[in-house]
This record gives sequence, C-alpha cells and structure tokens, in this order.
Amino acid sequence: MKRIILIILSLMLLLPSFIYGEGMATKDWIVEKGYFGVGGLNLDKKIKRSELATLAIRMVGLEAKAKEYTGKSSFKDVNDWSTPYVEMAKKQGLISGKSKDLFHPNGNLTYVELLAVFMRALGYKDGIDFVKYPDDYYKKALEIGLADMYISQDEEVLREIVLSTMVKALNTNIKGQDYTLYKSLNNTELEEVIEEATKYISMTNVKFNTTISGVFSGILKGSDDFTGYKVVLLSENGTFYGDSILGKSGSFSIDKFDISVVAKLSGYRYEVYNNKGNLILKSKLQ
Repeated sequence: MKRIILIILSLMLLLPSFIYGEGMATKDWIVEKGYFGVGGLNLDKKIKRSELATLAIRMVGLEAKAKEYTGKSSFKDVNDWSTPYVEMAKKQGLISGKSKDLFHPNGNLTYVELLAVFMRALGYKDGIDFVKYPDDYYKKALEIGLADMYISQDEEVLREIVLSTMVKALNTNIKGQDYTLYKSLNNTELEEVIEEATKYISMTNVKFNTTISGVFSGILKGSDDFTGYKVVLLSENGTFYGDSILGKSGSFSIDKFDISVVAKLSGYRYEVYNNKGNLILKSKLQ
C-alpha cells in the first residue's frame, strides 16, 4: 500500500500546481451558499454522519428535492430534520447505513469515509473505481488529488477538514466530464446544456406487474449512453421500493418490491436520474 501511495504522489508532483482562482469554489462561497449549515461553522468539532449526508446532497444540487420528501425513514434511528437528507443520500448511493435498519446519525466519521462520500458525489462508483475498503478508496482519493497524504485514513475528522476537503471536491472534475462539481452547481449555461441534452429522454417497453410478483422493467431512449443513470421505484407518498443503476443500453429491471394491498392502494411512481444525479423524468405507474 505504501509503495502504491508513493508512486501516486510522485506522479502528482509532475502535474501542474492546482491554483484556486476565479470561477472556483472557496470556503467563503460554500458558507455563503449555506452548504455548510447555519448556526456557526464549529470547525473544531467532529462531523456527524447525518451532517455529512446533508452536505453531500447539497453538493450534488438535490437539496430542493430532499426538502420535498414526505416519506418515512428507512432507518430506525433517523427521525428528525435529517430524515429527507439521509434518505436522498442513500437513494443516490452517496452514503449507506451501518446496517439494514440503523444509520448511526450521530456517529463520527473517519477520513476515508468522508473521501468515499465525496468521490461518489463526483461520480465514482463502488465496485468499479474502488473495491477493497479502505485501501482502494484512499488510493483513488490520492490519485485524483482529493486526499491529503498527511491525514490518516482512519482519523476521525473535524469539520475544518471536511470544509477544506469539500473545497477540493467542488473544484474537481466530475468523473468523465470536463467540468467541475462547482460549475455544475453554479453555471446557468451548463445547466441549460444538460437540460437540452436530457429533455428528449423517454421510457419504452415498460412492463409493470403487481399480480403475483412485483416487476417493473423497461428501456430508456434518447441517448447513446445511459451509463450511471438510475431508475427509482417509489410509492406515491415517497416510500422507496427499489432502484436500478443503468448501463449503456438503458435497459433496467426492478423486482420483488411490495405488492401488498396497502402498497397497491398507495400507488406507484418512478423517477429517473441522470449520471449527475439530476431528476430528468418521472411519472405515475398504473
């Protein structure tokens, strides 16, 4: 592991120095936007898991969507202001629970856990870009210039470290794109380009069955590559039933979801998110 890190650091020294300038995220910008919360920065305190989930949702531009969430929490220990943020972060694959039913919202975070969440916000995928935890995650974070080699991967992080790492993440290019996370949040022209590119997305070959076993499948059309897109199945009131991460073809399938009488009476709907986490399509299912 140490040898790999040394090789990565040597390569990084050959790259041009990274200079913050105009059109880039700063600590002041983050604070002014309210991305780091209200009531004081508390930089000398450790950050909680629920707080990181909230930061991650703001970083990918989904806070407005989170505020619309009216469903219940899928975790027994989350039932407060953080519920919509934790649920949205879980659905977006940004952060998971400590177990199926428990999230540990007040738990502290290690540096590598922080890096993992921020890299997911940048479009990096578990099982693809990193597999072995925590070494692969820390190595990838060093490789893309997100991690600080002087901070141990198992160190419990203070909010000061979170803020400085957040600046780095926002000024890092989204995986496979030529623009940063900051520009995706703060550039109207870019948003118009994305909207234009996704407004022709549609769903075909839809199969939805709740008779014997829950099945929802189909194919997205309107793009040559749907890699990283996500189809989410929900109840009308926001209960999460399942999701499918798409490959290039755009085909998806979600099965074995709740088809009880109560679920059927509640109704079903779907949402489609592009590989940046933006909602691009939604509809009820009959």
